[in-house]
Amino acid sequence: MLEFIIEKLISLLGPIATLSKDKRELKDNALHSVSTALRETQLYYRDLGKGKERNMDIEAQLAKYWSAAAIPLRHIDEELAMACEHKAEYWVNPEQWSDEEIVRLGIKLEDVSKAYRDLAMPKFSKASRVART
Repeated sequence: MLEFIIEKLISLLGPIATLSKDKRELKDNALHSVSTALRETQLYYRDLGKGKERNMDIEAQLAKYWSAAAIPLRHIDEELAMACEHKAEYWVNPEQWSDEEIVRLGIKLEDVSKAYRDLAMPKFSKASRVART
């Protein structure tokens, strides 16, 4: 009887390891999408800060990046996924959004970036918070 139980437990190790790997890959893919949206948005703001004019094509692409980030992220962090979805909506027509609405929804780029770092590197985020206090 004990051998039977041990055999069953051992047989479960493979699927458990695969599940863990699959979840890790899902999280990595979701975080990669958010990272891409963040970096592309930061680069666009950098260019605007250097005097370049608004570019509707880039803004459309940013909407697509943020929307694509929201989809896999919903399995990992629903709040950050919703922020990404709101960022996508924002980039469809930025001038329709008030500063108050951006703050209320937590979609300032700094806020989303912090939420991303907290999810991607929780140990680092906690350590840096302690160091700043």
